[in-house]
Amino acid sequence: MIESIGPEVFGLSFDAFLLLASGVFYILSALFILNPLKQEKSELVWALFAFLIYQAVNMFFMGLEIQTKNIIYSNVAALAVFIGSAYMLKFPFSSFSEGVRKILFLSSLVIVFVLFIWFMQTTKKQEMLMKFTIWYDIFVNGIITGGFMIFLAFRTTERWLKMKAFGGGGGVLSCCMISNIAMLSGTVIVSTIFSFLAPIFIIGTLMFARKKQKESIIA
Repeated sequence: MIESIGPEVFGLSFDAFLLLASGVFYILSALFILNPLKQEKSELVWALFAFLIYQAVNMFFMGLEIQTKNIIYSNVAALAVFIGSAYMLKFPFSSFSEGVRKILFLSSLVIVFVLFIWFMQTTKKQEMLMKFTIWYDIFVNGIITGGFMIFLAFRTTERWLKMKAFGGGGGVLSCCMISNIAMLSGTVIVSTIFSFLAPIFIIGTLMFARKKQKESIIA
């Protein structure tokens, strides 16, 4: 469990308040990109939407765990990361055929549910779950999916996709790697700062790219 530190804010410990606020910020950010998501139907935007949703649940319940010391909340947070990773991996899988993608997605879902059930078997395993989840988030969502977004940005010649991939990948790396590494080192406030930066990178880049893309079409 993460120990709470700092002054209280609205009756909550400072780091718990930051995590709860981050959760709210992420869900609002996810709602903000719903319209671009419906219009573009892009695999990249779908992956970023999944990222914002699962991180919203993860951070909100981590904040509750810090405040209440109830391990059930951290378990819910971990499950959100596991399920979110399966949906985010659909983006790196996008180069495969539809049938292969579906098999890979369902397989990843089964794997994360089996993994979660294994951790739920004993209290000792549940206590290990949060740290494992952070490392899992770093590797699967940060390195694999976030790294694939950056790779796509370098590889594609399409200007607006390049911009969105750089912004999206930068946002995912900010949260899934830098923020998580800070969390592991015990600096919850630094972790939260980089968590807050992720939606800003993502939304800012998506909105700027869409605006410039429309202007280029009109011109």
